[in-house]
Amino acid sequence: MSIIDYGQGIYAIDLFEEGKPFRSSAYVIKDDQTALIETGSARSHEALLQGLKELDLSPVDLDHIIVTHVHLDHAGGAGQMMQKSPHALLHAHPRAARHLIDPSKLDQGARAVYGDHMDEMFGALVAVDASRVIIEDDEGTLNLGEHTLSFYHTPGHAKHHMCIVDDVTQGIFSGDMIGIRYVPGYTGWDFDYGFPTTSPVDFDPDVMLQSLERLEALGAHRIYHTHFGVTEPAQEAFDFSRKGVHYINELIKQLPENPSYELVYRALSEIIAQDLKRLGHPVNNVDPLALDIMLDSQGILVYIQKKKAGKL
Repeated sequence: MSIIDYGQGIYAIDLFEEGKPFRSSAYVIKDDQTALIETGSARSHEALLQGLKELDLSPVDLDHIIVTHVHLDHAGGAGQMMQKSPHALLHAHPRAARHLIDPSKLDQGARAVYGDHMDEMFGALVAVDASRVIIEDDEGTLNLGEHTLSFYHTPGHAKHHMCIVDDVTQGIFSGDMIGIRYVPGYTGWDFDYGFPTTSPVDFDPDVMLQSLERLEALGAHRIYHTHFGVTEPAQEAFDFSRKGVHYINELIKQLPENPSYELVYRALSEIIAQDLKRLGHPVNNVDPLALDIMLDSQGILVYIQKKKAGKL
């Protein structure tokens, strides 16, 4: 099932990121104007087009395309979708807009993280004409008809991250800010599990906690995760995200000076295994989360290096 109907005109499209179901989702809001939130990577482009078709939409029907941030699994396919959506405007955080207009630095940074696997995982980046990119200020709004969306700048995962609040459902489209929701269809486990994402290069645990506190104060009812699906009540996502950040802060305090990537990876894997055990889910291994543990370990290392160099 590639489409999930969450009611009141909001639908999720499974993007089959990494070639797997239940990894990443885009969201469509059908209203007087139609909005798409997240595009996934270029590798997810065909899945996104098929999802729109199942919703009786085509790219030409889109009025607005919104990305929470420019990490490639969220916005790597924005350029391709804008090419096919001649009436759409692309909405982004001020720090993200320049990378959508000129993705050369974004491409370079992604290759530093993913190396030779970058093209295979995410595909090519396509520039977007500057005249079609709308910079969204903090607490700016976009009216679609019945739905009004509000934009909140939420650093901590990335400096250029924003979350989008829908006033009708009191839901937050959270990008990577309020954790990853791992569902059984992705992990193979028989339970949902939530943990924050700390991937490079802008992770800052203290700033993430501040953003979580700000969003939590909005009193949202549900969280629309890009990864994956909806957490309702929203408090559950805030709780597992904050708990995970505290675990990571404790891990950082216990690491030796100049820790290796391998050490951080092992320590983070153990933290997750122990968290699962405390929740009543002892598992043989945390391999289903291996990609994210790899990225999160890199993000933790970059944070440690920046803090040591006084660059935070």
